[in-house]
Amino acid sequence: MTRYRIDPALLLLWTQVARAGNLHVAAEGLFLTQPAISHRLKQLQERAGEPLYRRARHGIVPTPLGLRLAKMGEKIELALEEAEHLCQSTEGLLRGSVRILASNSNAELLLPGALARFRNAHPGIHLRLTTSNSRQARLHRDEADLVFVEDDLPEPREARWVQECLLSTRIVLLLPAQHSLAATPGPIQLQDLQESTLIWRESGSGIREAVLQAFRELGLFPEIRFELNGLAAIRDGVRAGLGLAFVSATQSSEPSPGLITRELSPRIPHRLAVLYRDPLDRASETLLQHIREAIPALVSSE
Repeated sequence: MTRYRIDPALLLLWTQVARAGNLHVAAEGLFLTQPAISHRLKQLQERAGEPLYRRARHGIVPTPLGLRLAKMGEKIELALEEAEHLCQSTEGLLRGSVRILASNSNAELLLPGALARFRNAHPGIHLRLTTSNSRQARLHRDEADLVFVEDDLPEPREARWVQECLLSTRIVLLLPAQHSLAATPGPIQLQDLQESTLIWRESGSGIREAVLQAFRELGLFPEIRFELNGLAAIRDGVRAGLGLAFVSATQSSEPSPGLITRELSPRIPHRLAVLYRDPLDRASETLLQHIREAIPALVSSE
């Protein structure tokens, strides 16, 4: 039996329909009739051999196969977008695209200001940022040009991959200003927190893994009861009295009413690093240089 390649246009169409979650809404956005949309999706469905979606009260819900095909369509969209930027050329204007994958701490600390300044200086470069945790960022590094992580894992062994430490700091304890430990002289001993209620970052977080490793080296295994994503949620949880938490010393330099930080003993290093393939393209190298230049201001704020 002759097998034909799937028409990429059908995948792109399905991706937009799946994103809209409604055939009528998708048809309006694509300036097509709903029957035309349905006819083309039927072609793709026949090629796939099983349904792409099921109907729901307010639209459609993709099947597992439909979701996978929609993800493939998104990759085609990204490739076309990058091709468009690559083909554009304006004399004297740096152009291109940079795909960025960053751990949450990097996204909260290193990147916002640097990306904003870079975008103003180089409007011809398209930036695409996805946040994750350090473990997932390393796992999916092939999907990005610059990968920002926050741990002490050894450099990748794959040829051409480079790991560069951007910022070396430490992890501190975040607690309410009125907490009994706030008045304790000297650093807080990690073993004294064994019985405290602790708020942890999400699984895979570099901060979480570093603190757990420090506990393990002391022969301690603290209970993990509360897990929150992002620094804002951690601060809100501590402020509300949910428990104590661990943050980067650089992050703790930002004013936060009602909260203070205390040094820990033993000291727990926290390093922010970037992974990239060597050599970098011009757009990625220019962005990375912007980020390197922003580091001294972060260090001086501690």
